[in-house]
Amino acid sequence: MLRRLSVLLLALLVLGSTALAQVPKVGDPYKESTDLGFQVRVPADWELIPPEPSDGNLIVKYDPKTNKYVQLGASSIMDIHCWIARFDTKPPKEVNGQRKFYAKDLLAYVKSNVISNATLQETKERTVNKLKAVEHIFVGKVGEEEVKVYAMLYELKPETKVALIFNAPGGKKWPKWEPPLTEMGRSFKAVEVAASESAAGVDPSKLTPREKRRMELEADVAKLGGEWKLYDTPRYFILSNNDDRMFISELKERLEAIRDIYEKDYPYEKILEIREAGKGLRTGQDKEVETTKDPKEPEIDPRELSKTSLVRVCKNQEQYHSYGGPGGSAGYWNSSSRELVIYDDRAGGGRGDTWAVLNHEAFHQYIFYFYGNIAPHSWYNEGTGDFYSGYQYGKNKRFTLEKFSWRKDLIAQSVKDGKFVPLETFVKMSQREYYSSQAEHGTDIGIHYAQGWSFIYFLRTGKQKKAAGWDPAWESILDTYFRTLGATGDLEQAVNQAFQGVDWAKLTEAWKAYTT
Repeated sequence: MLRRLSVLLLALLVLGSTALAQVPKVGDPYKESTDLGFQVRVPADWELIPPEPSDGNLIVKYDPKTNKYVQLGASSIMDIHCWIARFDTKPPKEVNGQRKFYAKDLLAYVKSNVISNATLQETKERTVNKLKAVEHIFVGKVGEEEVKVYAMLYELKPETKVALIFNAPGGKKWPKWEPPLTEMGRSFKAVEVAASESAAGVDPSKLTPREKRRMELEADVAKLGGEWKLYDTPRYFILSNNDDRMFISELKERLEAIRDIYEKDYPYEKILEIREAGKGLRTGQDKEVETTKDPKEPEIDPRELSKTSLVRVCKNQEQYHSYGGPGGSAGYWNSSSRELVIYDDRAGGGRGDTWAVLNHEAFHQYIFYFYGNIAPHSWYNEGTGDFYSGYQYGKNKRFTLEKFSWRKDLIAQSVKDGKFVPLETFVKMSQREYYSSQAEHGTDIGIHYAQGWSFIYFLRTGKQKKAAGWDPAWESILDTYFRTLGATGDLEQAVNQAFQGVDWAKLTEAWKAYTT
């Protein structure tokens, strides 16, 4: 979800006043005893970052908790990490239905995840606690400044190697960094793998989708050293390392409450009707619509699958981006890994921002379980997500619809200034156009998001609030659009049928008056 402010710009401002990271101190071991069986010391007071589900190499990553950057030169700054990764001779293409992507070896991983211009400087064969190992030093550059990458690669099993990897400043600073990195690199030990109690004697074929998902998540959490915990509600799972119990409690309440709103607006009976109407009619896969579904799940009730919904909540913005959150975003729904990812923004814009993002992204998540990867035009997709962001949670633990504060003032001023995309053009904009500036109209992505929210808000509330110039024919626009898209998968057909016979001048004037 797009933020009100540029996260990238904010990050640059923060860097200017952030204390720089110090040479890491050797800390306690990270222990993995559920799968591979090993332990290795990691930096003291660094925090564990889980692997993104599609990353087939990463076991865990560690970041400094506060000061996350090192000064490389007069104007160059580099964020630092510690990676623990695996390299299998025959890696599986999927694990628990999740497609995995792999770097074929250590050098490829360093180039793709640490520094792209890295070259191997030296290697030394070692024996670390009776295990064969190879110590690697890579060298690269950030701008004109040298950086080093330290990695120890252990032959844990004939088919599996594990690597401990660090990035660090090079040049004159490297001699101070090398000793603690080397000490941690030589601390690796094999440990016994503990038997899984939850999986013992369980017949997977007899598990419900929710029971199966719980087992998978419990196995993932077991690898995270106790820093991340699994919570649940009747229709959601939550993964978080936030130890604020009141926050987690409110998160659970809000998820269930906003889910009730989604189910009211998109009831299951309506979904069945659209799915039935779409049998044999789906087209448009070459028109920016992806409608693929997992062939292993055709007979499973989507209501049951929707109860496996996962929400991952990072402790703060920095952790969110380290985990994989896209720059400029405050949350996202990843359909391939089937997880919604947000962060607690208490230290930034406040938790009001967190809840707004949650409502938006959870809508995308809800729709996925009933329609698959269907992709409406951005005005509908993002505008509807923002529509739900406007819902405010009261002391009575119920939601009330209000105008979305992030968008309402911007679009009101933009309309007054004449900076908006004509509606007839707007409803046909591709995602690429929606995310770019439109010089012809003086608009950008921020205005497009605001216009999308305002147009959805107008169409959903105009009749109830007696919008000036309201035409009863507009009441069916949103329903017709979604029904047609859900049945056919054809974007052009959906928008043409939804706005068939519409007087665009009349619609535009009514929308403008309602918005300002």
